[in-house]
Amino acid sequence: MVKSLDKETLTRLYLKEKRSTRDIAHMAGCSPTKVRYRCIKYGIELRANTWNRKINIKKSVLMKLYVKENKSLREVAEILSCSSETIIKRCKEHAIPLRSQRIEGLTKPLLQQCYLKEGKTTREIAKDLGCSANLIRLKCKKFGIPLRNPGTKKIEIDESRLRRLYLKEGKCMYEIAETVNCSPGVISRRIEKLGLKTGGGR
Repeated sequence: MVKSLDKETLTRLYLKEKRSTRDIAHMAGCSPTKVRYRCIKYGIELRANTWNRKINIKKSVLMKLYVKENKSLREVAEILSCSSETIIKRCKEHAIPLRSQRIEGLTKPLLQQCYLKEGKTTREIAKDLGCSANLIRLKCKKFGIPLRNPGTKKIEIDESRLRRLYLKEGKCMYEIAETVNCSPGVISRRIEKLGLKTGGGR
C-alpha cells in the first residue's frame, strides 16, 4: 500500500519499476487521473499513449461485479479505478444490459433546487446522488427543467492560470472546471491544445 504520492515514490514506481498509473492508483487508493497529474506536477514525463489508451475490461469481470454481485455502475467504476462512463461503454461493447437507474427522492423540487437555484452541473448532482449525469439530464427533461447548454457561451481561460492550476498545483480537470466554472470537457480540450497532457507546454 502506498502512503503518499510524493516525487520519490512516483519516480520509483513509475520510472524504475515501470508500473502503470492504474497499478499505482490501485496501490495508493486513488484514481489513475490523480497519479498522472502528480507525475506532471513533479516533472515526470508520462509514457507515450498513457492518456489515450483505451481501458480494457474483460466481460467476465463486468459480469461478476455488475451482474452477479449486482454492484452499481459507480461501485464498479471505483473498484476498477475508472469512470462510470467507461463502465457503461464497456457494458455496451460486451452486450451486457444496463439496469435502469432509479434514485429514490429524485424529485422535481430537488432538481430545481440543485440545478436551477444552486447552479450545480448535472455531473455534480449525479456525484452527490451516486448515479449517472445522463440520468439527471433525463429527469430534468421529464420534469420540464430546461438544461443549460455549455456550448452557447465561450469560456475564456487565462493560459497562465491554467498552467498554474494544472502543472504547478496539480489539480485535475474536474477541479479546474469547478474553479473556472465550466465543464471538464472544456478544460480537457484546452489542456490538449496547449500540449500539456504529456508534460509539454515549452
